Amino acid sequence: MKYLITFPFLFFVHFFWGQNIVVKTISKEKKNLDNVNVQLIKNNKTINFKTTNENGVCSFVVSEKGIYTLKFTSLLYKTKFVEINTFEKSDFEILLEQQITEIQEVKIKARPKIAFAKGDTISYNIKVVKDGTERTVEDLIKKLPGLDINENGKVTNNGNIVGQVLVDGNQFFGKNHKMATQNITADMIDGVDFWKNYTTMSGNQSTALNLKLKDEYKGRITGNAQANYGNKNSYLAHANLFKFSKAGNIAIIANANSIAKDPIGMMDFYEMNKQDDGDNGNDATRLDTPTFLNNDGRVKDKNNQFGALQYSKSNKTFSITAFSIFNTAQLEKLSTISRIAFEGQPATYNLYENRTEKNKGFFGTTQMKIKKTFADKSFLYYNFGFNTEEDNFNQEINRNSNLINTFYDIENGIKSNTLGNFISWNKKFNITKISIDFSQQKNTKKSILQMNSSENLFQNPFNNLLQILDLDSEKYSLQLNLKNNFSFATINYRSGYFYKYENARLSEFFTSESEVKNLKTYDFINEIFIQKGIGSFDLSGTLTSHFLNFNQVEKYYFDKNFKIQYKLQSKASMVFALEYINQYKSPDFIQLLYDQNYNRNLSYMRNASLSPETLVNANAFKFNFISFNLSKGNYFFSILAYEKANSNFSTDVTNFGLFSQSLNVLGNLNDRWFLLTSDDRRIGNFLTLKSKFTGSYSRTNNFVSQQSNETSIKNIEIGQKISSKSKEIPVQFDLGYTFTKSFFKQSLFNTSSSQQNLKLYLGLRANIHKEWLGNILGEYFIQKTQQTILKDFLLGGQISYRKENSNFEYNLLFNNILNLNNFEYINSSVSLLGTEETSIVALHGYITGGLKYYF
Repeated sequence: MKYLITFPFLFFVHFFWGQNIVVKTISKEKKNLDNVNVQLIKNNKTINFKTTNENGVCSFVVSEKGIYTLKFTSLLYKTKFVEINTFEKSDFEILLEQQITEIQEVKIKARPKIAFAKGDTISYNIKVVKDGTERTVEDLIKKLPGLDINENGKVTNNGNIVGQVLVDGNQFFGKNHKMATQNITADMIDGVDFWKNYTTMSGNQSTALNLKLKDEYKGRITGNAQANYGNKNSYLAHANLFKFSKAGNIAIIANANSIAKDPIGMMDFYEMNKQDDGDNGNDATRLDTPTFLNNDGRVKDKNNQFGALQYSKSNKTFSITAFSIFNTAQLEKLSTISRIAFEGQPATYNLYENRTEKNKGFFGTTQMKIKKTFADKSFLYYNFGFNTEEDNFNQEINRNSNLINTFYDIENGIKSNTLGNFISWNKKFNITKISIDFSQQKNTKKSILQMNSSENLFQNPFNNLLQILDLDSEKYSLQLNLKNNFSFATINYRSGYFYKYENARLSEFFTSESEVKNLKTYDFINEIFIQKGIGSFDLSGTLTSHFLNFNQVEKYYFDKNFKIQYKLQSKASMVFALEYINQYKSPDFIQLLYDQNYNRNLSYMRNASLSPETLVNANAFKFNFISFNLSKGNYFFSILAYEKANSNFSTDVTNFGLFSQSLNVLGNLNDRWFLLTSDDRRIGNFLTLKSKFTGSYSRTNNFVSQQSNETSIKNIEIGQKISSKSKEIPVQFDLGYTFTKSFFKQSLFNTSSSQQNLKLYLGLRANIHKEWLGNILGEYFIQKTQQTILKDFLLGGQISYRKENSNFEYNLLFNNILNLNNFEYINSSVSLLGTEETSIVALHGYITGGLKYYF
C-alpha cells in the first residue's frame, strides 16, 4: 500500500515486562492527597520519582519483584519512609500525617513568601499582593508574578496563553477567561494555583489557572447586580448570579451597555468555534470574526446585549459541563483615509475619503461536555458544540480622487453555522493509555455583498454589484492514540484518518459570472512522540508523517518538532528551553477561487497560480528562559523566536485607481524574528516593578503589477510600571509608561512610513476606611506619524462607596472625561498601493452614576 501506516503493536511490547506498583496516599480523614512527592528507593539509591495525581495515586514500573522503600515528602505532610514487598502485593495505600506546629506568638520580620511550588503546581499567596483596591479577579491576577492579562482578556503565563481558568477545579465557560476574571470579585477568592499539567475532561494535557473560593461563597446563591446611567444616554446594566455547591455549579451572567464594553473578545469567539478536543492540529476551522467584536473603543458608539448560562458538576464517575452564550451588538464607526500613491503612478491613485460604517449582528454558542468513568477506570468523553452567527455590515464612502467625487453604498450580510460532535473512549493498561477518537464538524456560511456606486465598478459597465458566496464544509476524523510511560522514556503514538469536503458557489447577478468549486482532502497521519529525562535535561521530539490526497493528487511530507529543556535548581529556579519546529501548509480553500471574489474594501481577490497541493515549508526556532524566585516573588522570562521559509502564499496587487485586484500567487518569506522579555521585581516590602520589552521584525516578498516587492515591518514596545502596595496607607499608586514604534518599508519605489506612540500614566488606587474604593487613571497620550502629531490627556476610572457589611454600593463610572467629543486614533502604514494614514473617531467620553447590589 502507498499509505504510510505504522503498526501500533510495536508499542505494546513493554506491556509484559516487569511489574506495575500502584501507590495511593490518604489522610486520616480518608481524603486523597495530591501533589505528594514519592521516591522509589532500592539499596539506598533512588531509582524513580513521581508525584501523586488528583486522586492521590502514582505508579512505578519495575523490572523485577523485590523489597523496595517508598519515601513521601510534602510541604503539608510529614516525611515518611515505608518498606514494601512486591512479592506479596503491588497496590499500597499509605496514610500521611499533617505537619502542624502550634505557635503561641510569632513576629514576622522577613517578607512573606509570594508563591511556593508543589510538584507541577505554583500556589500564590494572594494575601501578599492584595491591598483592598482589587475589584475583580483580573485586578488580582495582574499583580501576581509571571501572570498577566493580554489585550484580548486572556490570562498568560510566561507569555503563553493559559489553557483554562477554573473555579475550584471545575470548568467555567470553557476557555472564555474573561467570564471568570471580569465577573468573579476578588473578595470571593481565597487563593490562586497555576497548574502546569492539567488533565482536561477529554484526557489531554493543558495548563490551567485554578481560582480557589472562600468557604462562605460555597453552597449558597451569591452575586451582584449593577445599573448605571449618564451623559449622552450612556448606560451599563450588569448582573452576576453564582451558586457553587455539591449539587453542581451554576453561573448566570447578563450585560447591556452603550459604552463599548465587550463581554466576549475575538479570541473567545474563535475558541468557542474551534473543535480542539482531539490531538489533530490540522483540523482547525478558519473563521471570519464578526466585525462588531473588533473595535477596542475605536467607534463613534456601540451597544451590547449579552447573556450567558453555565452548569457544571463533577464526581468520580460522572462529569458534565455545559454553557450557552448569546451576544448582540450595534455600532457606528467614522474614519478618514488619506493615500499618497507611489511615485510615477497616475494622480488618480491618490485619494482622500470619509467612511461611515454601521454594523449590527449576533452570535450564539452552546457547548456540552460529558465524561463517564467506569469501574475499570476507562471512560467515555463526549463534546457537542453549536455556533450561529449573523453579521450585517453597512458602509458609505465618499472618496475624492483627482477632483472627482465618488460615492459608494455597501451592504454585506454574513450568516454562518457550525455544528460539531466529538466522542472518545479512553482506557489505561498498566503503563499505557489508549484512546480512540471520532469527530465530526459541519460548517455553512453565506455572504451577500451589494454595492452601488456613482462610477463603474471594477472596470465593467455596471455601477451595481450583487455577489453571493456560499461556503460549506464537512470534516470527519478517526484517531488511535497510545501514550506509553515506560521507565526509560515516554513514547506516544498516534495514527489517524482525516477527511474534509469543501464546496464553494460564487455568483454575481449583473455580470452573470459564476463558479462552483469542490475539494476533497484525505489525510493519513502517523505520529510518534518521545520524551526522555536525563538528569536536569528533558529531551522530546515529534515526527509526523502525512499522506495527503487532494482530488486524486497525492502528496507526502513530514512535520518535525524537537525540544530540549534544562532545569537549574537554585534559590531562583531557572529553566532553559530550545525548540525546533518544521511544518508544511497548504492554501486556504477560499484562496483557490478563480472568479472575482469581491469584498467590501473595494477590491477583489482571485487565484492566479495556486493549487490545493501547493505546499509551503516553514522552519522555526524558539528559545525560552525563565527564572522564578519563589521566596522573593521575582520573575523573569524571555522568548526569542525565529521563522524562515523558502516560499509563502502571497499576492500580486494591481491598482485600478479607485479599486484594486489581488491575485493569489506563491512568493518568498525571507525571515521573521520575535523577542519578548518580561521582568517582575519586588522592591522592598511596598513596591513592585514590572518591565516588558517586545520586538518583532519580518520580511516578506509580494508583487505590485508583477513587479517584485520586498516589505519589511519592525515593531517595538517598551513598558515599565512601578506600583505601591501597603495595607497601612489608604492610597496606592501605579506610575509608568509605554512606548511603541512601528516602521514599514517596501523596496518598490523605496517608500516607507513610521508611527510612534508614547503613553505616560499615573493611576491612583484608594481604599479609605474600607468604605470608599477608587481607581483613577490619568494618561498623557502622544501619537506621532510622518504627517501628524496628536496629544491628548485621558482621564477615567471608578469611585464607589459601600458601607461595611452593607449590600448596596454607590458608584461613579467615567472614561475620557476631558475629551467628550474630539478624540481620535491615527495609524500610518505602507500598503501595496501607497502610503496611507487613517484617522478613526474614538468613543465619546462618559460619566455615569449608579447603584450596585450584592447578594
